[in-house]
Amino acid sequence: MSMIARYILLLTQFVAGEITAAQFEHSYLEMFKNEKEEFPENVYEVLNNLFSDVDAYCGDPSLRDEEDLDDEDLRVSAKEALKKLT
Repeated sequence: MSMIARYILLLTQFVAGEITAAQFEHSYLEMFKNEKEEFPENVYEVLNNLFSDVDAYCGDPSLRDEEDLDDEDLRVSAKEALKKLT
């Protein structure tokens, strides 16, 4: 499976509700931070922008401030990234 296909699979699972926002956050951060392959600039831009949104995600409403993303905000961001990658 290509590296891009792994990201598409993870995004699809999250957007479809097969995994939670917390599971997506953990898997995406792990995958992106440990990535060894170089992507084309346009793909990297999509994945890096999504990384910023995942980093801004806060699953605990009591800790979330106005700059943090909630589950639905993160899902919207993932849908946009998926659309750009496919």
